[in-house]
Amino acid sequence: MARRPCRFGPVLSVILALAACTAPPPPPQAEPAPPAPPVQVRVEVAVPGLAAGELEAHVAAPLEDALARLPAVRRLHARSLDGHVDVVATLTDAGAIAAVRDALGGVVANLPTDAEPPLLHRLDGVVPALAIATLPESADAVRSALERTVGVGRVEVCGVGERRLAVLLDRSRLAGVPIDALVDAVTTTLADPDSAPLFERLVTRPITANLQLRDVAVLQDGPRPSPCRAYAARGPVSLVTAFTQSGADPSDVAARARPHAVDLVSPTVDFFADLVPADGELAVLGAALPPRDDLGSSVAACLAAVPDLPAWALTVTAPGPGQSLARVRLLAGLATTFPIEHVRITMSKCTDGAQVAVFAPRAHADHVVSLAVQGPDPDLRAGLARRLGERLAGLPGVTGLRVLAPGPGAQAVQLRREALAAHGVPLAAAVTAVRLAAGPLTVRGPLPALGLRPWPELAADIDMLDRTGPLDQQVRDLHVASPSGPIPLSDLVELQASSSGGPLDRIDRVPTAAVEVRLRRAADGDAVRREINQLELPPGFVVAEGGELPDKGP
Repeated sequence: MARRPCRFGPVLSVILALAACTAPPPPPQAEPAPPAPPVQVRVEVAVPGLAAGELEAHVAAPLEDALARLPAVRRLHARSLDGHVDVVATLTDAGAIAAVRDALGGVVANLPTDAEPPLLHRLDGVVPALAIATLPESADAVRSALERTVGVGRVEVCGVGERRLAVLLDRSRLAGVPIDALVDAVTTTLADPDSAPLFERLVTRPITANLQLRDVAVLQDGPRPSPCRAYAARGPVSLVTAFTQSGADPSDVAARARPHAVDLVSPTVDFFADLVPADGELAVLGAALPPRDDLGSSVAACLAAVPDLPAWALTVTAPGPGQSLARVRLLAGLATTFPIEHVRITMSKCTDGAQVAVFAPRAHADHVVSLAVQGPDPDLRAGLARRLGERLAGLPGVTGLRVLAPGPGAQAVQLRREALAAHGVPLAAAVTAVRLAAGPLTVRGPLPALGLRPWPELAADIDMLDRTGPLDQQVRDLHVASPSGPIPLSDLVELQASSSGGPLDRIDRVPTAAVEVRLRRAADGDAVRREINQLELPPGFVVAEGGELPDKGP
């Protein structure tokens, strides 16, 4: 009897299918780790009295050259303005900060002799955590308490004027007075170890054989008006704001800082320490407005009349050199009953409909687009940036805009080297007079042995009682010593129209006029790009898009 053939095929298929269904799934492939976020550091160098063009050539350029050699540096943004140079470097990782510090150590010897040591700060992940409104006399104690709190990276104070002695020159009495000798007299007095009060020593300080400082100047000893004023619901205040260390959680930092800041102020003193926010996260909003004396008080009064607005404080910072608008910042707590958009609308109403941008917290912050106008001609570059800013200001979704370019009509003072040689005037003496003609001149005492500046700082501000009138009039009023007697500064210099008055920006060592736009949504950037495409650019000019520009101040 013949056997039937066995059909294993179908059975084997079923077994294999069942095995496939019951077998454990293959292990998932590990996803590549996301790239580390970029790290930003700021290098600050102060060189009192140097003009923006000199700062760019003698301070910014050496710093850029040193940092550009580091492999971890992805982007450099340098700004020269008002006796300061800021260089913001974007790094691939935090491990490169040590290399930046080493590079700075190698470039110090190449900086001007009167340059202060470079300061290095980390910027990324640094956000405001807590603000405390208090009395001016309590601000220093609150600041010290916040600085000792774990997680606090830096502390800013608004509304406290720095104490400084001022020498205010009477232009009507300066005829024939060698201004370089006057500045030397103040400098010598600051370096003199005499124990007598500085004010008394300066009043009687001789400038020449028959002339004392009090014959040509008014001396004032007291706090200088602060460029930043602060307000709260109770009125003018001093505002102390704590910023986190890089990566620290602002809510945790605020929770740790609140009790310390209040407890460390003496309870026997009649003081207040109002917390902003009382709890939760801190929001920061801002607007740019034409300056006026009652700007802060009027906006604060409007905010104080808004019911249910969470705890808040307001700062108003005067326009800096080359700027026309004051910066207004509102710090307020976030609350579910008063969302961030309601805070924005409230501030816009209190500032007569001004554009209001949200800076913090990051989850609610506006989108930022920076535009770098680059080309060979500085005047044309600045003009294009201003024109681009005008085109973008009215676009839907724009909440803030700033143009970083020298304003029109700026003048530069050019020294005539042949005139200096002919009259036997030292270059340093002429430079001193030029600096005073352009603006206030700060004269500082010598550094102590350890190289740290004392606090309060031993310094004096030299300025004019009256600066009305054009720059050429200031140049005619000032004189410089020479072997044949004092001669007018106007005989040694030439005034030229210039766009080098500042701010002077460079991105990756390329001279730039920058425009920064803040938008409600990233999608609003499409309208910005359309405007750029419609902008007619001369040959050799480009508009490049980049990240957020560095900022300073409250």
